[in-house]
Amino acid sequence: MQDSKNPKLILGKWNYVILLGESGSGKGTLVKNINNYWLPSLTATSIGDIFREKAKTDPEIRRLTDQGVLIDDDTVISVFRSVLEGTAPAIIDGFPRNRHQALEAIRLFKELGWRVLVIDLHCDLELIIERLLTRGRDDDKLLVMHKRNVTHRELHPAVMAEINSRADLFDVISLSGHRSIDETFTDFLLGVLRFVDMLHLYDMPEPDVKFCVSEDETSVNNAVNRWLCGLLNHIDKNC
Repeated sequence: MQDSKNPKLILGKWNYVILLGESGSGKGTLVKNINNYWLPSLTATSIGDIFREKAKTDPEIRRLTDQGVLIDDDTVISVFRSVLEGTAPAIIDGFPRNRHQALEAIRLFKELGWRVLVIDLHCDLELIIERLLTRGRDDDKLLVMHKRNVTHRELHPAVMAEINSRADLFDVISLSGHRSIDETFTDFLLGVLRFVDMLHLYDMPEPDVKFCVSEDETSVNNAVNRWLCGLLNHIDKNC
């Protein structure tokens, strides 16, 4: 495991970001926006993508992913540990997915002395199905989607209960995946800003961040997002 004595922190606060939510809830788009507008060097890893890649050469993993069945905990935790040994800070999508995995994440983050931002993205099954049917991935079949949804709704409350019980390790932003891409990103950035210690701003030089709406934009959200990201980058540089 990498040295955690002098890690680079996001906004002087977080060593890592965890992104939770079902496939189709908008996680991938949120990660793209974080990279494109705010943190371009933040490494993003998807546990699901790792196992979809493994499924190409492992028939058993292929069978499980095709059926929407969760991979066994020992295998998933082993992959998670290997991801943690890489670059930090970073963002991981899809872990933990049950209480046992959540307890392992708590143990590892406590061992490292890390503070973690958790993004919990919610979305109804009807909208998820609508999105996934247009995506066309092999495992996006109606029966598999329903099975993943049922499993997520059964297991996720226990995951969040463990995370919410450890305010010493985690900060949580809860987001709705039902809004537009730009609106969801605005909600996320405002959630991040709520956790920033405003005392940082008192001793900082005035930020050179301009609010500007382009002529071809039909919504103010893009401009709001650019402005918020500029402010967060200013704070990050001066933390």
